[in-house]
Amino acid sequence: MAALTKTASSQSGIKEGTAILLIEFQKTWTEKGIFYKLIKKEYLSRNVLGNTVGLITAAREKGIKIIQAPLILDKEDRERYKETPFPARLLKRFTKGTWKAEFTDGVYNTTDIVVKGRCGFDACEGSDLEQILKESGIKNVYVCGFTTDHCVKATMNSLIDKGFNCILVSDCTAAKNNKLQKKIEKEFKIISSKQLIKEIGKSTE
Repeated sequence: MAALTKTASSQSGIKEGTAILLIEFQKTWTEKGIFYKLIKKEYLSRNVLGNTVGLITAAREKGIKIIQAPLILDKEDRERYKETPFPARLLKRFTKGTWKAEFTDGVYNTTDIVVKGRCGFDACEGSDLEQILKESGIKNVYVCGFTTDHCVKATMNSLIDKGFNCILVSDCTAAKNNKLQKKIEKEFKIISSKQLIKEIGKSTE
């Protein structure tokens, strides 16, 4: 909780050079199926979708960039397909052209930037995410998505190693249980969606 207080108190409105990154807000995680069952309890009890929609709506109104980092499995891209996580291939999740790869209803807007080429747990792996952030002048990245202990953690560690300031939006992420969620939260700077919305409200476009 100390990290949460520190992050929030150090803010005086969200400045330029900030983006919100959504990792795998796709129907594989948020609708029927085995992946959904893994996070269902935390996803629903924490109101992850509602919190995230509220956050990105406020952010878009202030002109803050929303970056979507989906995982898309495309068998026609053979080399990249081989590099994608085995569980997703085995269970045929995130497959291009199916509902499983579609964005979760309510999270995508045509003004969002969509990361391309991603092939690993780390959203930077094989993708243009780092290039997008650098070309957009982004230094501060608020991270939402699934799951907290795999793709979210891997991406945040990767971006931090690359010199970006990453903050976990705690109630816009989910793991398979609360204990695991709290464990990962202790590893990063965190903020709640409500606190972040307040900071966004202080900002000017």
